[in-house]
Amino acid sequence: MNKMLYVLVLMVIALASCKNEPATPENKVVLDAWNDGAIKTQITKFLERDTVDIPIKDRIAVFDMDGTIACETPLWFEMYCAVAKMNDNLKSNPSLIDEMEYKCAERLYKDPKSKCVREHWSTPEANYIDSIIWKAFEGVSHEEYVKYCTNYLTTAVNKDKKMVLGDMFYKPMVQLLHLLLEKHYKVYVVSGSVQGVIWSIVPQKTPLKERKQLVGTRQILTPKYTASGTKFIIKKGIFTPKNNNAGKSENIYSKLGVQPIFAFGNTTGDFDMLQYAITHPRKGVGFMLNHDDKREYVYPPYHGKPEPDWKERIDSFGGVVVSMKNDFKKVWIK
Repeated sequence: MNKMLYVLVLMVIALASCKNEPATPENKVVLDAWNDGAIKTQITKFLERDTVDIPIKDRIAVFDMDGTIACETPLWFEMYCAVAKMNDNLKSNPSLIDEMEYKCAERLYKDPKSKCVREHWSTPEANYIDSIIWKAFEGVSHEEYVKYCTNYLTTAVNKDKKMVLGDMFYKPMVQLLHLLLEKHYKVYVVSGSVQGVIWSIVPQKTPLKERKQLVGTRQILTPKYTASGTKFIIKKGIFTPKNNNAGKSENIYSKLGVQPIFAFGNTTGDFDMLQYAITHPRKGVGFMLNHDDKREYVYPPYHGKPEPDWKERIDSFGGVVVSMKNDFKKVWIK
């Protein structure tokens, strides 16, 4: 028997031995945390568009984080971590309480529902919201910041819901992330929160594991070179534009270099991102999650100054409103 014939005989034997074995079913993502209805149907039909209609190179999806894939109330992850660190700092240096940011942090640590942040959203003092973030960790290396946030968010508890903060991701949205990846989309989180906090928790709770998929507002850092390695130290301020409003679409363009065709947000600050996706040459979609569900928290889709025309605005550019109350069968990942 020559070598070629021997190989063919082995192949026939192998095929015969496995022909009666059951086929292994593919692990398909099922959106069973969503209620059946118009929204679920629209999402699934859009993702069924074939490769001629949406080539793989154009399959780009972007999501806001706070309030879109994870809870942002009464505080958002970024602020929870900053408030905790400021209170740690106060223990070692009580004189810091003379600073406005530390006074606010002390109140928020005792009561996350304190209005000392939200009452300033629409005033010039709103700038100090950003200063709370950088001041809490000023002089700390960025990797230490990421580690601190990971530890805090996976242990601290939301007193209202009796849940660990890091478990307060929305199961329907996490399922949607999985489905997009299954459909060969490149998926990114683009958040107004600083990059370090996104790096700290999103890989823990979602299928997005690589930092290049997680685009946050960038803090100003300075490198510190030592014989044992390089650290990037947090300094005062952030790089503009912040990932809100027009800055969100600008940063998607400049950092990713591609136009999304699928976008999901939850406030008027995400409207530019939604419009950017909708105006894709291949006709994209933009969804906004409306927090109208007491299983979580009920609040309007804007921060600060009331925007009563938000529904007219989103209708004007073809955005789709998703009702947490009506469209989510289950809210939390646990």
